[in-house]
Amino acid sequence: MCSVSGVLILNPKNFDKVERKLADILKRAEDRGRDSFGIVVIQKDGTVKVRKSIGEPSEKEELLYGILDEDSRVVIANNRAEPTTEYVRQKTEEDIQPFIGDRYIVTHNGIIANDLELEKKYELKRKTKIDSAILPSLLDKTWDGNLGTLKGILEQIRGSFALVIGDKRNPDRIFLAQNFKPLYMAYDYWLESIFFTSLDEYFDVKPFDPVNVTKLEPYSVVMVSSNKQITTLPIIEKRKKHKVLVVASGGLDSTVAATKLLREGHEVTLIHFNYHHKAEEREREAVRKIAEYLQVPLIEINTDLFKMIGHATLIKGGGEIVKDRKGEEGAEFAHEWVPARNLIFFSAALAIAEAYGYDAIASGINLEEAGAYPDNEMEFIRMLSKLSPYATGPNKKVEVLMPVGNLVKHEIVKLGYEIGAPLHLTWSCYEGGQKHCGKCGPCYMRRVAFKINGLRDPVEYAEE
Repeated sequence: MCSVSGVLILNPKNFDKVERKLADILKRAEDRGRDSFGIVVIQKDGTVKVRKSIGEPSEKEELLYGILDEDSRVVIANNRAEPTTEYVRQKTEEDIQPFIGDRYIVTHNGIIANDLELEKKYELKRKTKIDSAILPSLLDKTWDGNLGTLKGILEQIRGSFALVIGDKRNPDRIFLAQNFKPLYMAYDYWLESIFFTSLDEYFDVKPFDPVNVTKLEPYSVVMVSSNKQITTLPIIEKRKKHKVLVVASGGLDSTVAATKLLREGHEVTLIHFNYHHKAEEREREAVRKIAEYLQVPLIEINTDLFKMIGHATLIKGGGEIVKDRKGEEGAEFAHEWVPARNLIFFSAALAIAEAYGYDAIASGINLEEAGAYPDNEMEFIRMLSKLSPYATGPNKKVEVLMPVGNLVKHEIVKLGYEIGAPLHLTWSCYEGGQKHCGKCGPCYMRRVAFKINGLRDPVEYAEE
């Protein structure tokens, strides 16, 4: 395990300042690697300069300086934390990353589980047992230096990787590749250089610093050129039509979301959670009818988890639902908050999606309820989507979709009416009576949403 770093120097006159910033990055990156560190510099003529040492950069700062000059173009660096399976008792410079091949220089964070197989298949040579050492010779033997062909080579690796790669023949560019191991890029406008490392906090960017930080997409290969051109290719291709697992409550929002996905040609399955909430029986009845109407499969999960968590009025025996004559109060504040409910639902859905081959999960999260409930905010889905590659197994990327995430309630009703969603089968009320109570927050929003659209709400209310 390591932190990998690199620099593409656009203005060589700033080499001394670039060197100081890189030294700071390597010292901050010690929390991901304390056993050894290395720096390899590619000069404009393709020659290299090397500094490697056992121990931490902060203990041997003198090695971090005096290596760059005006002819330096690309820097590849590494902080190594030696895994148990790769332990070397008596380390030499040959055991320290970055590793140098005839053409390519590579720093690697991760584990290559099939290094011996690749070594045998391609008759590779390495001077250390460390798995990462096969990479330069593998690239030397199989790669032509074009980004498009790099993807196919990396598909042969079984394990994990974040790579920063330098090419001696082309010191005007740097290559990056990752599956679920993280990589960040920072363009420093003052230094006119592009830095790369494993965690954004290593850049130590302060407010108003002229630095742009970007997280590189998991499962991608990237080429960055000195003319500031960035080319990115996915390692896992996105499907135009998804196999989607929709977290469905039986209410308006998730029903319209599922119908929208169906109309767009996606393959949809509903997943519903029975968690001892007050409207459990009515929601179960609704979601079963909705699944039958849409002719899609339904997965039901029964859980006692929220009964054990408690502290929620939405759970049976948890207290009174907030109601007023109009229901507006219950619509504007999260009185019925259930601790971490959507996070738990989405985590379970993500696991089931991975296990059964779904490539996306979705829900009815929307702008309207984001006003009161944090886990209905679009940012929740955006952050969950970024988390997904680190919560699923290698090469099993599951997207997180929000089909109605940018809509408010009356827009959802309008969309549902236009696409033929079974609005008449939905259950929105927090209570579990024979009819919608008409006084809780969801009842209020539903009634007003239909009224705004000039439509008759097809469900019945206890108090009309």
